[in-house]
Amino acid sequence: MDIQSNLYQYYKIFINRRRTTVESRNIIEWLEERSFRPRVQSLRATPVKPASRLLRIAKLTCNLTPEITRMASPEKVLYQKVVEDILQSPEFKDSKRYQELLQFLVDETLAGRIPKEITLGMQFFGKDAKFDPKEDPTVRVSINNLRKKIEHYYLTQSTPYAIKLDIPKGHYRVEFIPIDSKEPLPPPQEKKLNTKIIAIAFSVLLLIIVAFLVFYEGIFRKSVIDTNPIWGDFVKANGKPTLIVLGDFFFLYERSAEVGQGNFIRDWRINSPDDYRQMVSRDLKFAKQFVPSDFTFLRPSASWGLAEVLPILRESLNGYSLKLASDFTMEDFKTNNIVFIGSFKSLFNLQKILHVFNIDYSLSPMRFRIQGDHPDSVRTFSPSQMKGGNYEKDFSIVVKGIGPNNSAVVLMMGFSDSGVIEATRAATDKKMIQRLEEEFINKRSSEPLSFTFVVESEGISQAIFKANIRYFHQKPPQLKPFELSGPDSLAKP
Repeated sequence: MDIQSNLYQYYKIFINRRRTTVESRNIIEWLEERSFRPRVQSLRATPVKPASRLLRIAKLTCNLTPEITRMASPEKVLYQKVVEDILQSPEFKDSKRYQELLQFLVDETLAGRIPKEITLGMQFFGKDAKFDPKEDPTVRVSINNLRKKIEHYYLTQSTPYAIKLDIPKGHYRVEFIPIDSKEPLPPPQEKKLNTKIIAIAFSVLLLIIVAFLVFYEGIFRKSVIDTNPIWGDFVKANGKPTLIVLGDFFFLYERSAEVGQGNFIRDWRINSPDDYRQMVSRDLKFAKQFVPSDFTFLRPSASWGLAEVLPILRESLNGYSLKLASDFTMEDFKTNNIVFIGSFKSLFNLQKILHVFNIDYSLSPMRFRIQGDHPDSVRTFSPSQMKGGNYEKDFSIVVKGIGPNNSAVVLMMGFSDSGVIEATRAATDKKMIQRLEEEFINKRSSEPLSFTFVVESEGISQAIFKANIRYFHQKPPQLKPFELSGPDSLAKP
C-alpha cells in the first residue's frame, strides 16, 4: 500500500468518528488540503465503527506501530516511517544501543525538545548527578558514531527516499530534510501539557531513580568484583591503583641548514627511542638528518577508549591515574596495575612484556602472531587493505593476565583506530564479557585468569559496523610471575 492510500485510509478513520476531537479535526483539515475533499460525501455515508476498532484499522491499513498510531499529526507518521527504515538497516539492526539512541533523539525532537549533552548523559546513558560533559566525552563520541552510521546508511541506500534524516553538528536535534530542498521540515507542534503535573511526575521519578541507584551501587560493585573476568582484579578491595597508559605516536625532527627551521616527521618504522637507536646503528647519516622529538601525538581512539574504561574503574576505591606510553617505564609495574589503550605502533616500553603473553608483531607486513600452549600452535592475524575511503578492516586483540611484580595487566590493541576502539568496546561490553564467560572461559582454576582473544572488526574510524570473535586462548596459571631486574628490563627467573 503506497503513502497516498495510507493517508486516504487514515482520513476515513478520523472522518467516521462519532465525536471529532481537536486532533481529528486537524488531521481532517490537513488531509482535505491535500486533495481528499472530493471524497468527503461518500466517506461520511459509511457506517460508524467504535473507536477501539478504528484504532485497530489504523494499525492494519497504515502498517504502523502502536506508538506511531497514537501520534497527533500525519507528519509524525511520515517521519517515524523514515526512522523505522533506518533502524531496520544493516547498520542499526544489530546495534540496540544506537537504535535506542536514535529513537530517543527523534522522540525528543518530535516533542519539541532539543536535548542538551547533560540531559542525554543523565536520561539516556544513565550518568549520575556528578556527570561533567567536559571530562566525560561519552555523549559526544556516541552521537558522532550515530552520525557516521546514518551517513553510511544513506551512502549505501539503493531504494529511493523522499525525506532524509540528519543530526547536524553543533546540537542534538533531528532534522527531516526533503531531498529536493536544503531546508529541514519543521517538527510537528505538540499540545502543551500541564507543567505542574510534569513537575510532580518528574520529582517522583527522580526520587525512585535516586533510591534505586543507592540500592544498586553496592550490588553492582560486588558483581563486578566477583564475576567480571577482565576487570575483577582491578576493582577488588585493597588492590593496587590502576595506571591507564594511552598509546601515543613517536615523532622525529628533521634538521635544516637554516637556523630555527625544520619539520616534524612521522616514520612508521620508528616508534620508540630504541627503534631510533637501531636505525642510527645501521645508518649513521640518519642521525645527522633526524633527531628524536619531544612531540608525540594521540589518535582519537585513545579518548574513545578512555571513555569506555573510566566508568568501570570509577567503581574501584583503589584509584587510577593516566600516563602516555612515551613516559611509561617498567618501574610503574611495581606500584600499579596496568591498562593499555593504543596501537601496536604506540607501545613503547610495553612491547617488552608481549613475550610474557606469547605475542609478537611486525609492521611490514602488518600482522601479529599468538603462540598457544604448544610451539607449533601459532595463529597469525593480518588486517586487510582498506575497502574504500576510510572504511577499515582490522583485528583487535585483548590480553588479560599477570605481568611483572604480580600486577594485573590488560592490553587493548589494534593497528588502526577502528581496531583499538573495538578492542576497548569488546573488553568493556557486558554482552561480550557474558559470551566469553559462557562459551570460552574456564573458571575451575583458583589462580587469576589469563587469556587472549581476538575480534575481527570493520568500520569507519570510530564507527564499528561488524565485530566477531575469531580467536580465544586461556593460558594455564604461571608458576612464577615475571619480575623486574632493572629499571627498564624484564628477566625470566
